[in-house]
Amino acid sequence: MSLKRILMPVDLSYPDVVKKEVDMALKLIDEQGVIDMLYVDEARVHHSMVPTASGSAFSAQHQNAFDCVQTMLETYVPKQHRGKAIVRNGVVFDEVLLQAKYSQVDAIVMASANPNFRSYCLGSNAAKIVRHSHCSVFVVKGDPT
Repeated sequence: MSLKRILMPVDLSYPDVVKKEVDMALKLIDEQGVIDMLYVDEARVHHSMVPTASGSAFSAQHQNAFDCVQTMLETYVPKQHRGKAIVRNGVVFDEVLLQAKYSQVDAIVMASANPNFRSYCLGSNAAKIVRHSHCSVFVVKGDPT
């Protein structure tokens, strides 16, 4: 399999898992293919932080997240395969699917932790992305705890 563009959602809380995702993506990518890294910030979901945070706090948080994603991209992805560092706000699975369509990716490579009771009842982000994605989704198993 030889993919031209891969979207890799990352969780800034578990940077160790990113290396596993990149290793998988590099096995799948074309010689000239690129890997875009995406972080979805859920802070504004359901306006949970709106009463306690100003716009400048959100801007600083967004910039900090972008810097972290950019650093991961530069650290783990070989230069010839580096795409964009992307930060979106919203619900993880919705934003991953929207970005995948927007970027016209060939595949999504993402990590998934071992399921707990809550994810059996509600469904994990990975499961929702697998079910609703327009492209192939590769899930790298791992327990980030």
